[in-house]
Parts: sequence; structure tokens; C-alpha cells
Amino acid sequence: MKKILLVCSLAMVSVALSAQNLKGTSLNDRLANNPDSADVLGSLSLYQDAFKRQSYVEALEPWEFVFTKAPLSMVRVYTDGAWMFENLIQKETDAAKKKEYFEKLMNIYDQRLKYLDALNSFATPKTTSTKGNIICRKAYDYYYFCPTMDNETAYKMFKEGIGDMGPNTEGFVLYAFIDCSNRRFMANKDNIDIRQEFITDYMETNDICDRLLDQAKEYPSETIPADPDSEDSTKWVDQIVLAPEAQKIVDNYQPVQYKANDLFVSSGAADCDALERIYGAQVEANKTNLAYLNSVLSILNNFECDKSNIYYVAADYAYQINKTPQAAIGKASKLLKDGDINGAIQYFDEAIGLESDNAKKAKYSYIVAALMYKKGNLAQCRQYCRKSLQYNPSNGGAYLLQASCIARSASGDHLQRSYYYCLATDYCHKAAAVDPSSAAKANRAAAGYAAHFYPKSEAFFAGIKAGERVSVAGETTTLRLR
Repeated sequence: MKKILLVCSLAMVSVALSAQNLKGTSLNDRLANNPDSADVLGSLSLYQDAFKRQSYVEALEPWEFVFTKAPLSMVRVYTDGAWMFENLIQKETDAAKKKEYFEKLMNIYDQRLKYLDALNSFATPKTTSTKGNIICRKAYDYYYFCPTMDNETAYKMFKEGIGDMGPNTEGFVLYAFIDCSNRRFMANKDNIDIRQEFITDYMETNDICDRLLDQAKEYPSETIPADPDSEDSTKWVDQIVLAPEAQKIVDNYQPVQYKANDLFVSSGAADCDALERIYGAQVEANKTNLAYLNSVLSILNNFECDKSNIYYVAADYAYQINKTPQAAIGKASKLLKDGDINGAIQYFDEAIGLESDNAKKAKYSYIVAALMYKKGNLAQCRQYCRKSLQYNPSNGGAYLLQASCIARSASGDHLQRSYYYCLATDYCHKAAAVDPSSAAKANRAAAGYAAHFYPKSEAFFAGIKAGERVSVAGETTTLRLR
């Protein structure tokens, strides 16, 4: 009777597991010529039941039987195995046992790479993987779980995996990678090659995050209308809620960008004096090499070393060869250092005209807008903000800067001044709607402007109601009350 029940149980497991495969052979087909097929099915059932209960020690023996005897049974054997050993390593206190678990964890990735093509042949779209992705995950687990972790080994694994994955690299992998690269630099600060590699790693990590955060802007956001009657002042202004897809991207990659920036700033890798020592002789040796000069200008500008002497020298050499955008920006930076804002703006305008990349045109236009704001030329500031938005409609900063201009322009009596703050709030909402990464800042700014709305207590006696359309600064806005 027990034998009959076992056979029935195994048959049910077989059917259930087979149904999970969207294409390719079924589990039964993959085990057809396996002399241990019955034991494999039984072990699959046992380990999966224990895994579901998070009894990972109990799951180990049946899991290992499947992993060893039927390496092509299911993709889940590899993902479940990695999860189990990660948890076991974290909880284990015995050094020898921890080392044993870690070696088995690494073996999971090695075996999965060995059988990758075969595993992908029957995997679902969700479980299909690439060599780069597996190496990235192996590097991550090596970095955090190896009892005798060698940072250089981890770094090489990360570089190989990320080199294959590129912009598809997962956020948690990038987070660990930039930490690994930073640790490598901090242990070799006097090594110029490692310094330059750390700079490159930082820029590539930032670039991947930027590209993915730009993708988040493509998803429509939702606006929760303001509730002027609420006792909670944070609800007096509209709140922008990102689409789930956009929020997931922001949650995964914005922390990576913050981490990379914090590590980079604290590392001193971009110390302008150090970079000047690195590139000083090289710039002179490459003074007729426009491509090299432009790359140096980009690096120094990216790390805010655009006030260093070598930056100006590189810009002059580049400008003499050809009036490129990078060279014009270099000339502008020199004039800014000398306090000649008007002269700098002329070169920024020249860079905008020369540049073919709309993202950079938007950036330069925004810089000029900020300079105009600093000078108090609010109308021209808004003009350059609008120009920036023409090149990059998702530039939330350009909307927020316009909001500041509008609020700064507020004039008239209390009611009339409140119109400006209502209009400024509109621009905050526009910023959050087009740029998920600026949503938090936009919501904070809007809450600040709400403090200047006309009081409901005074509006009641004057017959003024929230929601009325009013005109201010040549635009219309919705009247909000506090």
C-alpha cells in the first residue's frame, strides 16, 4: 500500500513539475534515461517541501542528490540552492562548516555555467539566464560570503560579469561592485593605474544608473489631488505617485548612485591635485590629439575639477584644434573662475550650438539658467530652462528652477503673492511627473510653497474658494488655500 502511494505521489510531482515548463522537453523527458529518475523525483519533492518551510538543513541532502544526479532537472535547483547556502552561511558559526557551505555555493554557479545552454533550452523567460548574469551573482556571493575573500579576485569576477551585462546589470550587483572597486583603490592609493580604473568604474556605474533612471521617466505617474481641508498639511498639495515599474527602477538604482557618489567623494580618487598629476604630462604629450583632450576634459568636468590648471590647458589645446563643445565648455569654466559670467555664458551658448547630443545641450542650457538665476535675471533663467526642456523634456531640475524663479518673483498683497506660490507648485508637479528621480525633492519644495498659500480662514470671509482658476505672471494656475 505504501509503495502504491509513493508511486502516485511521484507521478503527481512529475506532472506538476512538467507543467511549469513553457517550452522544450518536460521533466519526465529529461529524466527518461536517468537510472535514478524515481529517486530524483522523490528527492525533488522532499527538498522543495523543506525549502518551502525554510528548513534548509533538512533540504540539503535531497537537494544535493538532485543537483548531483540530475543537473538538468530544473533551473530552480540552482536558484533554490544558492538561496539556501546564502542563508546557511550567514547563520553558521562554525568556521569549517561555513567554508564547506561556501564551496558548495560556488560550485552551484560553476555547474550552472557548465550546463547553461542546456538549462536555457527548457527555461521559462523568467528563469532564462546569461553567462554574465551568473558570473555577476557568483561575484556578489563571493564578495560577501567567502570566509577568505580576496578583493582582487572579486573585482575580476565583477568586471567580467558586468562587462557582459552592461546596462542590464542588476542594481545590487553594481552596489557591491563599486564597493569592491573602492576598497581596491583605498588599498592602492599610490597606484595611478588603479586610480584610473576606479574612476572608470565609478563613471560606468553612474552611466548605467543614469540610463535606467531615464527609462523610469517613460512610465506615467499618478497624481493624488490635494485636499485643502485635511488636517494633515502634507496633503494640502498634490502628491506624485510613480508607476510601480518606475518606482522599482528608482528603488533599485538610485541607492546605487548615492552609494557610488558617497564612496567616490570620500575616497579622494577625484582629488583635483591627484588628477592633475595624472593627466598633466599626458595632456602635454597629447596636445594635438583632440580625442584624448576631449576625454580628459570630460573626466575633469565630471569630477568638478574644471577649475584646475590642467583643465584649462587641455581646453585651450582642444579649442585651437577644433571648436568642440568640450573645448568651449572648458573656456567657459576658465571665465567663470575669473568671475566673467557674461563671457562664460557666451562660450556655453557656443557649446550648445556645437553639441549634437540633446542630453548635453539640455545640461549646458540648464547651467546657463542657473547662472542667470545667480545673477538675478529670472526671466532669462526661465528662458534657458525652457530651452533645456526642449532638448530634454524629462529634466525635472529645469521645472524646479522655474518654480524657484516664480516664487522669487512673488509680489503684490498677500492674496496676489499666493498666486505665485500656487504656480510654483504646478511646476513642482511637472518636475515630479516627468522625472521620478526628482519626485521627492519636488514634493518637499511643493510642501514649502504651501506654507505661503492664502489662509482658508481669511478666504472664507472674502468669498474666495480653493480650486478657482487665477492668472499670474502670464499663466493660469489653481488657487490653493492653507
